[in-house]
Amino acid sequence: MHIVVIGNGVAGNSAASIMSKFNCEVTVISEEIFPEYSACALPYYLSGEIVRQHLFLKQGKRDLEDGIRTIFGKKVERIDAENQEVIFEDGGLQYDKLIIATGAESIVPRIAGVDKAGVFTFKTLADVDKILSYHKKTVVIIGSGFIGVEVGIALRKSGCEVIFIELLDRILPRALDRKPGDMIKAILKEHGIEVLTEERVVRILGGKEVEGIETESRKIRCGAAILSTGMRPRVDLAISTEIKIGELGGILTNEHMLTNIENIYACGDCVESRDVVTDKNSLQLLWPNAVSQGKTAGYNCVGVHHKYRGFVNVVGVDIFGIHVASIGHTRASFQSASHLQVIEKSYAKHSHWIIVKDGVIVGAQFIGKTKDAGVISQAIWKRACLEEISEIASRQKLLTINPLFTTLERYL
Repeated sequence: MHIVVIGNGVAGNSAASIMSKFNCEVTVISEEIFPEYSACALPYYLSGEIVRQHLFLKQGKRDLEDGIRTIFGKKVERIDAENQEVIFEDGGLQYDKLIIATGAESIVPRIAGVDKAGVFTFKTLADVDKILSYHKKTVVIIGSGFIGVEVGIALRKSGCEVIFIELLDRILPRALDRKPGDMIKAILKEHGIEVLTEERVVRILGGKEVEGIETESRKIRCGAAILSTGMRPRVDLAISTEIKIGELGGILTNEHMLTNIENIYACGDCVESRDVVTDKNSLQLLWPNAVSQGKTAGYNCVGVHHKYRGFVNVVGVDIFGIHVASIGHTRASFQSASHLQVIEKSYAKHSHWIIVKDGVIVGAQFIGKTKDAGVISQAIWKRACLEEISEIASRQKLLTINPLFTTLERYL
């Protein structure tokens, strides 16, 4: 059996690694020219904390060790589902099973001047190479999600002046509520990074090259701008193959990662995922979810029954030595504040916020101490409610045999 994987990211490679253990032929097709690398490590390469060669996960040894063939620098132009073939510019490749793992792409907002030299996205190794080769002293980062914050910290460590411009009222708006967001803003300011919130960029100034940024309220001189305005699934191939796309723009699959087309699976950032808290589809464009979906697709392609359970959002970042984590939902992610409760505890060097909806834990945010973040994640998976935790905590004997509830009780 020949299985083709389109995409050389973590989802596609997780699937390939599973399938290589079975008696089948696996071919990974990569649009990029580079071997598999860690996207999570790109900010550290940008800052100079790691050298380029340490980005690559298997140092090009995959073909010898795993028996997986990788074709680099080839873009699949279309999928012929009827004849089970992927088509390149100069040829094609037959498959018995196909996995689409095309990932996500940066969203480029419609801002005047966004096409000037010195405006960058941050998604691939090629993006980082372009930033490193460009002359820059002051950099404006438009948007302040986790990727943007990591990039800003990396640039600051490398000696650049960094300014964040965020449309919403707080930094890391999808991961943090207002109070923890303000605390992160203060930490960044202590390290020389300016953060401007509730400002909209209307124009990128300059001739052929970036010379500044104009918002609705000011002009800021800078030599480069980095767009951190979100990611969206890459689904062009899927659309052309009549694979169903969800309302959020991602590929729809069943719990086995199978699309509506026979023998075609999909996984990773190009797919809509089930949110365990809401039981609705969401875009979870993060590494752990891509790994889980990739493994599920890989197992099912070789005939081993495996179900994808969904996800609980878990993200973290190191902000100049201070650990920050967000799990599940923020308070702001719920349209209505009714039946919502926030349990806040602050200490000398760390703080946390537990988000509770209808008595059930649905999210948490940590600053300064994140070692028990996994416990909260388990509680969300188990749909743990405050009443149950309180009841168990009152029975001292049970506390010694249930470490999950022992830890939860300390946070509540």
